[in-house]
Amino acid sequence: MFDTHHKGIHAYCLRRLPTEDANDAASEVFLVAWRRSSDVPENDEALMWLYGVARNIVRNRQRAARRQVRLGARTRSIAPEAKEGPETQVIRSEEQAEVLRAMQSLNEADQELLGLKVWECLSNDAIGTILGISHRAVEGRYSRALKKLTKQLERGQTATRRSPLSADNREATT
Repeated sequence: MFDTHHKGIHAYCLRRLPTEDANDAASEVFLVAWRRSSDVPENDEALMWLYGVARNIVRNRQRAARRQVRLGARTRSIAPEAKEGPETQVIRSEEQAEVLRAMQSLNEADQELLGLKVWECLSNDAIGTILGISHRAVEGRYSRALKKLTKQLERGQTATRRSPLSADNREATT
């Protein structure tokens, strides 16, 4: 199971966490699978089960990171620092960065659904299994999330065109 699914589970974690946390999270997924080997389904269902475990582990790590930042801000002994996620390391082009910014403006549920559909290339049935909803609900939520993302991208393009700091306007003023 590890040899078959580690690469996909690790990639899932890398898209959501900084590299060092993603490595630990992927390892933790397979530790859970080993400890609960009697609960792991057979064949293709095993991958869906692993994604569900990975989702829970990633969310726990994200919550822990947010708590740590809040605690640091409260105590003022540690200035909260923004860690770059793996997305910013991987995504270099401006168009991809714009999509990422627009996606981050969506709520967590929409981000997760779009990530499972687009990054993980999972079917609606598989996504439904992971999220605990029907494939019809996945279709509807995906459609709405995609519309929200499109609106955010359109807003971003309009703002970039009008911005006095855009590349065209900077050249004109210098």
